[in-house]
Amino acid sequence: MLMPAQRMEAQAREQPVTFDSAGHVDVITPPLAARLSLDAAVWPVTGDYIDARLYSLDDAARSFVLVVRRPQGTIDRFALDAARRAQLAGAVARGVALAQLRAGPDSAPMMVSEPVRGLYVVNQAVLGAVLYGPAAAAITENAAVGTAAYLLVAGGTFFLANSITRNKPVSRAQNHLSWHGALKGAGAANLALYAIAGDKVSDRAVAASTLAGGVAGNIAGFILGKPMTDAEAHGTSYGSTVAAHLTTGLIGTSGLFDNEGSSRAAAGIVIGAGVLGFPLGLRYVRRSPYNVTAGDVGTLVPASYLGAAVAAIPLIDSNVSDQAASAVITAGYALGLVAGERFFVRPFDHTVAESRLLLLGTLAGGLIGVALPVAAQADDGRVVLGAAVVGGFLGMLLTENQIAPRRAALRRGSELPRPTVAGAGKPRIDVSFSPTGLLFAGMGRRGNHPIVSAVF
Repeated sequence: MLMPAQRMEAQAREQPVTFDSAGHVDVITPPLAARLSLDAAVWPVTGDYIDARLYSLDDAARSFVLVVRRPQGTIDRFALDAARRAQLAGAVARGVALAQLRAGPDSAPMMVSEPVRGLYVVNQAVLGAVLYGPAAAAITENAAVGTAAYLLVAGGTFFLANSITRNKPVSRAQNHLSWHGALKGAGAANLALYAIAGDKVSDRAVAASTLAGGVAGNIAGFILGKPMTDAEAHGTSYGSTVAAHLTTGLIGTSGLFDNEGSSRAAAGIVIGAGVLGFPLGLRYVRRSPYNVTAGDVGTLVPASYLGAAVAAIPLIDSNVSDQAASAVITAGYALGLVAGERFFVRPFDHTVAESRLLLLGTLAGGLIGVALPVAAQADDGRVVLGAAVVGGFLGMLLTENQIAPRRAALRRGSELPRPTVAGAGKPRIDVSFSPTGLLFAGMGRRGNHPIVSAVF
């Protein structure tokens, strides 16, 4: 049996290439495309997509193909000739240069937040269960109807979030800001209600403001986070937190919380400070002369609270006024921020996971520190808090030593490999912990029982 001869086509070979001639941008996500201001003249991709990558073809024409991943798992391919590829490269380069002019010479938007689905859905479901649902139930002021409202809102939040992620990609930055935006929005709405009406408001009004503020903050965070990097999103939310905390401390120092009239005005001031903190936090991440990662921002949380706790030790069982106590604690909080920025943010580039471990390590160290005065049945609050602070500080140092974060990048936006030389990425302080020593000390066993050792 004779078969007709068929022409065998040569296999096309594709080689991944970067979008820009500098070799930095190898993937473009929707937030990055928006930030680079890519228009239809050079960017053929429309609709929702996850990311896009560029490949060169091994052919005589030196053609290229743009491979785009869609949310439903489909892949689109756009053919580009050498001229269109050159136009796209020029547009990307101009977008990067413009972003650097807006945010500083060391700021480059190469690492824009990656899409995330499961975590966003989980976070929204938690908000539905602990924030939106209870607020919706309280609005009804009826047990049966309230229970039904809670179940409807809590369950509906999950399906709404799941539907959103099916139709469009949600970045980690959007997930972070939508979560924090919901919490801050609910708090700001309640403060605004208090500033307007004072204490004479019904529980139904409080629940309604909580629900409205939470939903509005969630939506605002989702929109604002779209063009942001992870670091910018974390800096934006934490800047608001710091501004609100410091302002609250200063207001407490001035005594404005002493009566309802002035405290209502103070509530409005705190709201304004929190709103102002959003752009200030974003500016800090973008314009710092050193690299600031999302994890670096997270390291400031335990550092600031440790500073406040240290300042609070001598205030326990003292006769100082509320204004003086507020001033001391606020100063300690601010000094903790400064110390955390100096010793954790500047020298290292922490990941988000490492910053969470640092927070947990600080809490774990504080629990271990409290074990000794508890075992000794100490009833002095200053001793207990002091032991917790010492334990938390040592736990922080020990955890930082164990995670060995990467040394800070030379330039913002650059990606440096983890150190391969022994000790190159470790802090200058080597801390070790002995559980056996702690056990013997807690039992009151006589002898020398080292618990924590630090080598400088």
